[in-house]
Amino acid sequence: MSDKCLLVYVGQSDMNFALAGKRNYDMKREPQIGFAYLGAVLRQRGINSEVLDFTINPHTGESLNSYIAKNSPIFVGFYAAAAIKERVIDYLHSVRKKFPKLKIFAGGPDTFDSEDYLTAGVDIFCLGEGEKTVVELLDYCRGKIKREQIRGVAYKENNDFHYTSPRELIENLDELPLPAWDMFDLTKYYDYHIFDMVQPYTTIMASRGCPFNCSYCISPKIWRRNCRRRSPDNVLKEIDYLVKERGVRYIMFQDDIWSLLDDNWAREICQKLIERKYNLKWRCILHPMSFLNSRREILPLMKAAGCTSITIGLQSASKKILKNINRDPGQPEALADLINESKRAGLLNSVEFIIGLPGDTEETVEETIQFALKIKPTFCAFYALTVLIGSDIWRDQKEGKFQMLPDSFTQRKCKEAARRFYTNPSVLYNTFRSIIKANPRWLLRALGNTKYLLQLSGVLSKRA
Repeated sequence: MSDKCLLVYVGQSDMNFALAGKRNYDMKREPQIGFAYLGAVLRQRGINSEVLDFTINPHTGESLNSYIAKNSPIFVGFYAAAAIKERVIDYLHSVRKKFPKLKIFAGGPDTFDSEDYLTAGVDIFCLGEGEKTVVELLDYCRGKIKREQIRGVAYKENNDFHYTSPRELIENLDELPLPAWDMFDLTKYYDYHIFDMVQPYTTIMASRGCPFNCSYCISPKIWRRNCRRRSPDNVLKEIDYLVKERGVRYIMFQDDIWSLLDDNWAREICQKLIERKYNLKWRCILHPMSFLNSRREILPLMKAAGCTSITIGLQSASKKILKNINRDPGQPEALADLINESKRAGLLNSVEFIIGLPGDTEETVEETIQFALKIKPTFCAFYALTVLIGSDIWRDQKEGKFQMLPDSFTQRKCKEAARRFYTNPSVLYNTFRSIIKANPRWLLRALGNTKYLLQLSGVLSKRA
């Protein structure tokens, strides 16, 4: 047995929730931040890790098996998410058949669907955060402990599924080692959905969790509605490394909501970035209620610190639908103000909506479309509802309290909404002006992916 572990991300092919239908890795490819954390923790234990990212170097089942045979890893760990579940399971069947005694683990946001992965050949599925669990998985591989002694996991034995007691969340995120970004060639990652994106590009997380309870989301279930934030100095330590050692020029904060309910945290991060005078751009996800009483101060501060773009998920402009999904019906007004203030600060802005939520009708969808056309963010995304296993909507669906709208309706309305938004003369003008101002060279990338972008904009059917 070697002293190395293999961490596998198989990549996504279909995007049934999006108008394009297929994932286009020529436009967006992100490093797996969870693997970077696991690699750092394993390194502290003297174990090397290698990430096999199929979005960069694709593998067939046969070539993956050959690679495993050549390296004889301590274990193979698969990233598990609903969007890639079928692909992961296909590879699991192949690997398990070839290596019946190999230790195979999985973990990720598809935590509430662990039994399918266990049936496909996974020895242990990690439920929730993996940094502490992976150390015990290593001990399990070395025969020091048994599966039932590991907290926060699921496993299958004698055709029965077993769940150990939940593992406590990591309260002080500063105690974690910085992610092992040297495991990735960051020059190969990018997000060309962002006009002014520059390489090298990566993602980081300054916090984990979300205190809200949106019925379509599994985040409150995974994180137990607990939001933990790294200290500003700890975040800046990672940014310093990425800029100085890896030459990173663009960062995407993957926090569920950046700096929620903590204006001082945002101020300190921004002020320290300004002091560093880095040639660095970044973007983040905000909430409609973010910086409610301090927007005119903090948004310009974010801009001065290198932030160029924000994304906000509203999901619906209908107060009735917002109540149905456990959201504040006052959020559309708060969002409209946030968009206005972001424009004033010179930030690109994007708003996301979901069509097919409980109670959605032609009328509520039209209300959402009219709202989008009224506030005119730089970008808008309209997604068809995906019912995530473990969410409240999934539970209601199982209990017969919610019935999905026909796919024909949601797809038609998503396409209509996107087409009406992006063919609006004012939106077209503002979008083109933003491109020219931010990065006119982006148009060259767009020309090579015209079909994909037309599908995302609703102008071209994904079946065309």
